[in-house]
Parts: sequence; structure tokens; C-alpha cells
Amino acid sequence: MDTSRDFRLILAEKGIKELERVINAVKVQRRKEILKKVREMENDIQVVKWSYLDIDELLNFENFVKLVETAKELREALKQAEKDFNWKLADYWLEYISYLPELMKRGEISRVYEAIRFFSGVITNRKKIGGLWFCNVDCGFKINVVTNSEKFKPNEYVVIAYLPPREFGEYMSEGMFVDAKIEKKGELSLDEIRSIADKLGEVEAILIEMLR
Repeated sequence: MDTSRDFRLILAEKGIKELERVINAVKVQRRKEILKKVREMENDIQVVKWSYLDIDELLNFENFVKLVETAKELREALKQAEKDFNWKLADYWLEYISYLPELMKRGEISRVYEAIRFFSGVITNRKKIGGLWFCNVDCGFKINVVTNSEKFKPNEYVVIAYLPPREFGEYMSEGMFVDAKIEKKGELSLDEIRSIADKLGEVEAILIEMLR
């Protein structure tokens, strides 16, 4: 497999670069130790990215296993930090890297949106904030999304692209609504993601821009 072009590993590489930046702003003890671990992750992702291993081999590859375990360890360590936006951004990328084994099990992918997670759920509440809407969504767990569209209403099923968090004043959005509906609560399978591919152009554009 051409791991050097795999969108999941390229996103993980991007996430590790972001981690070094945001952890400097996170209010946490043992920052130097945490940053040292992040730099080790930078080395591991390069080895993994240029390994050209098949997925089955990759899942057991020493540097890949170490990368995932370090992400889990750091995510646990950051639970003691102040829960501000920088913490949320660091947590997103550490969660993404921790979840890489499951993402890699999707097999070979061809579109960048196939490298992220999508969730479906029901809007339980929404609140107007300026020209935007702040929505609480029950996906089997709670996720908050800020949207500029009035069409996403309470008690309706929605699909969420799970993207890095964004700030809108004092509110934080943990993803983006997709103009599609799958009536279930929980994570979408790769087949379900592909079934709404015609609705994912904006998500794809955001991810491509993120990787530039």
C-alpha cells in the first residue's frame, strides 16, 4: 500500500504538527514531558508514512503501535488540563491518532473524507446565536455543532462530519452538518459514508484546504 499518500496518515501527520503548537498554549503540568512525547510521535509518523506496508502489517508495525499508544497516553495526561479551546483541539487530534487502527481497517481509500469519522444522531436542542444556530445532537453521546443553516431543526436526524473544533465567539463547534439523513444514532460505516458521497463536497474541500 502507498502509505505515503494515505489520507489517514497525512491527516495524522498534520495533527501532530498542530499538537506541538497547541500544547504550548494548553494549561497543563509536565508540558516539557508531553512535548517530548509529541516530538517522538513526529518521528514515528514519518517512519509509518514511508513504510509502504500493507494494512495488516501496518497494524502490528512497531512504530504504528507506539504512535497510537503515545496518543492514548497523552490524551489521558491532558485530562488534567484546563478545558479551553486549545485543549479541545489537542484532544481532537490525540483522539484521531488513537483511533487510527479502526480507520486503517477501512482498507484502501481514495477520497480524503473517507479518512475521518461521521456520526448520525438527533438534534435535541438548538439556540440562535447572532446569525448562527448552536445545536446539541444526541449521537448516543452528545456533540455540539454550530451552523448557519436554519434547515437543521430539533427532533430531526442529522449527519455530522467529525472535524477539528472551531470557535464561534463563546461557542465551540465539534463538527459540521452534512445535507444527508441516516436514521440511526452512532458512527457511520464506510459504506454509509460512501452512500452519501454526493453530499460531501464541502467536507472534502475543507479537508483538502487543511492539508495544504
